[in-house]
Amino acid sequence: MTEALRLAVFAVLTALAAFALRGVSRQAGAAVALAAGMLLFAAAVSRMREAAQAVADLSQKAGIGQETPQLLIKLVGMAYAAEFSTQACRDAGEEGLAMKAALCGKMLLLAQTLPLVVEIGEMALKLCP
Repeated sequence: MTEALRLAVFAVLTALAAFALRGVSRQAGAAVALAAGMLLFAAAVSRMREAAQAVADLSQKAGIGQETPQLLIKLVGMAYAAEFSTQACRDAGEEGLAMKAALCGKMLLLAQTLPLVVEIGEMALKLCP
């Protein structure tokens, strides 16, 4: 069975377990769903290392500096983490906290992209007469 299929089966089975537990205890169902979500996220993150290494290797072959690909990989990781935390808060019934987690994720992404935006702006200014 492929890893994706195993993760999908795990997700469906734990969703069923969480649904069944919510009939008995809402908190227990939410805890199972949150724990399963964390395990799924950890499994996906472990596979992202391979993708990050492939991007780094490709950028090296292309003669691109290491900073830009590293920044892009970091931004993607931050976006995934922010989305995961937002969805986990929603699963726990904390919509207000989910909205705040999403906003914080967006703010942090903006802060991380500023050096790249400045660099692009400086390059554009050099091209202007």
